Formats: sequence, structure tokens, C-alpha cells
Amino acid sequence: MAPHQLIRIILADDHQLFLEGLQRLFSDQPDIQLEGFARTGREALALIEARKPDIVVLDIDMPDMDAFTIANRLAGAGDPPRIILLSMHNETAYLLAASRPDIQGYVLKDAAFDDLIHAVHEVHAGRRYMSAGIADDAVGSRSPLTPREQEVLRYAAAGLTTRQTADQLGLSAKTIETHRTNIIRKLDVANITEAVHITMRLR
Repeated sequence: MAPHQLIRIILADDHQLFLEGLQRLFSDQPDIQLEGFARTGREALALIEARKPDIVVLDIDMPDMDAFTIANRLAGAGDPPRIILLSMHNETAYLLAASRPDIQGYVLKDAAFDDLIHAVHEVHAGRRYMSAGIADDAVGSRSPLTPREQEVLRYAAAGLTTRQTADQLGLSAKTIETHRTNIIRKLDVANITEAVHITMRLR
């Protein structure tokens, strides 16, 4: 990072005390500038549009709009900010959803005051960040899906068809269909759309 370059961020969380704690945390960082804070998704979108921050720190669960809906809307922007998610959850479905390419960080709330400053610097530098320990714990050994099945599910969540996913991964359409069938069976859902909903609907 160039000398004196500020990392401009916006915070969005509907829990007032937690939000105030994050404000104090970032106010002590000389290279991070807090551009504003929001308590709803709509407030966050308005702030992002007005202030054009480098990074947005979003609570996944806000009353009017979850973080993934916000991310979807920002994806259509010409130069969207990088996104760090805050969540109480480390279940597989949440982490699969957070592995979308338009989301760069995932920080558990109970680790936020230890991890978030580092996460901001990592994400600003173009890297991805996940709170220590949760990747292997929640996405790895406890996940019912293999790494390839997780990848196929991520492409499905991004809206790619079987053929498009096959082209992206250099596999046959039949192989992708087999992976999709295994995903449906392991997640005990009716179809791939419902499997995607597990990862995207956070309630």
C-alpha cells in the first residue's frame, strides 16, 4: 500500500452496541478511514453509492436486506467495493455462500475485534480472508460435500448451467450432472435450486 493511502470503509450492522464497538476499533487505525455506518441494507446501499468506499463490512443478517442481496446489487456496479461479511454462523451453507467471487472476506463476530483489522488489510491487498480455523472446521472435514461438489454448487449459485459449469471446469456435462445429483442427495433437497437456496437463504 502506498504511503498515506487510506483504506476507506463503510460498516453495516443492525446491532447498535456492536456497531459502536467497531467504530471505536477503526477510529484507532491511522490508515483506515470510516466513511460511514448503516443499520439497514438500504442505508448501506445509499452510503456505498454516495461515498464509493474501498471496502464494505456487512453483517449478514440485517432486518430489511441480507448481505448477499446487497452483494448482488453491487455486482452490477462498474467498480464495486470489496466485501467482508460479519456473521455469528460458521455452518457449511453460510461459508459456501460466502465463497462467492464477489465476496472477499468472512469474519465471525466473536472474533471480529481480533480479526477485522487484519481482514481489512488482507482484502484491500487483493487477497481473501476467513477467520482462523473456520475454513477447515466448517467447510472442510464437517462438510458433506467434496471440494469438487462445493465448486459445482458455487457455479450453480452464480447462475451457471450444467454445460457452462462443465466448460468452466473442463469436465463433461455428464460429470457435472453426477456431481449435482450427489449434492442433492447429500443435502437432502429436491433439486439443485433448493441446494442453492440452502447456501443463499440465511434463515
